[in-house]
Amino acid sequence: MIKIFDELGSLFREFNKFYLHEKYISKHFKKFFIPFQKILLKITIINSWFSIEDLLITIDQWGKTLKKEKLKNWIKKYDINKNNNLKKVLVIMPGNIPIVGFHDFLCIILSGFNIIIKLSEEDNLLLPFLCKILVYKKPELKNKIKFTKNIFNEKFDYVIATGNNNTARYFQYFFRKKNLLLRKRKTSIAILQGNEKEKELISLNKDILTYSGRGCRNVGKIFIPYDYNFFFLLKNSYTYEYITNNYKYMNNYKYYLTICKMNQIPIYKNHFIILKNEENYYSPISVVYYEYYKNLNILKKKIKKNNKKIQCIVSKNFYKKEINFGQTQYPILEDFSDGIDTIKFLNK
Repeated sequence: MIKIFDELGSLFREFNKFYLHEKYISKHFKKFFIPFQKILLKITIINSWFSIEDLLITIDQWGKTLKKEKLKNWIKKYDINKNNNLKKVLVIMPGNIPIVGFHDFLCIILSGFNIIIKLSEEDNLLLPFLCKILVYKKPELKNKIKFTKNIFNEKFDYVIATGNNNTARYFQYFFRKKNLLLRKRKTSIAILQGNEKEKELISLNKDILTYSGRGCRNVGKIFIPYDYNFFFLLKNSYTYEYITNNYKYMNNYKYYLTICKMNQIPIYKNHFIILKNEENYYSPISVVYYEYYKNLNILKKKIKKNNKKIQCIVSKNFYKKEINFGQTQYPILEDFSDGIDTIKFLNK
């Protein structure tokens, strides 16, 4: 099974090279190349949240992840039950970023389970297309993968679901008699110390603006020293100015800008991002909250206290489990949402 995902990773890597640099693509993947282009174009037309730039980041990330050695070293840590092929896992997938549920899909298939997928209306094209490639390469997968629009008609043993606080309560009640892995809303933060280089600030803006800031790995809040100069952060956001082509994002920007102006709330801004002083962690789209700190040790304690709200911490030489600037959208296989090991959950 690892071989088939390694081949999918190869397709991603070759596709990205061709798309960005017009490199030659091997005959091995020629059958899927034009359909892949068409499906990506269709996605950008149907869902304006998913730009081609964001889709290419997704493809790049999984191309770097789906490699034979990485997959082998990861999966060998687990004791996979041989009877898993008799069980079914229902996955209710979110749709905030492209194929956000692919890691769950990978965990389930490599663990030998059967999967029933309930797609989000916002992201219902790319995963079915990738599954067609996998089934073409390995026909026996056809009986292990099922897409459904009505979960009430399905029988399953486990449930993996992601939602906000309202949907989480619904999931907890409805699946109270099932083995449920429930993921709630999270966000990511960055800690700036005022000595960041231009390259790091450009990368931080990638962490903020990729996928229009809609993912739990997007930085929605930054902690800064009192004498911080916002000019350099805003100046280095222009690499991602393509986000202004997304009218939904810009509608959010105009809306929150108007609210701030009407209420005379002091902000820092350029023409596509707003920085607002706020203690809350969950910032709306187009807005990044900032909060001042005096002491890094006190800040560490504060972050630890609010750890349940945080997915990623972007910093440099500050936190033990920090992520480098620009790398939040490149999780490794061991990076599980909410820190809950999906494979252990399924095999316990």
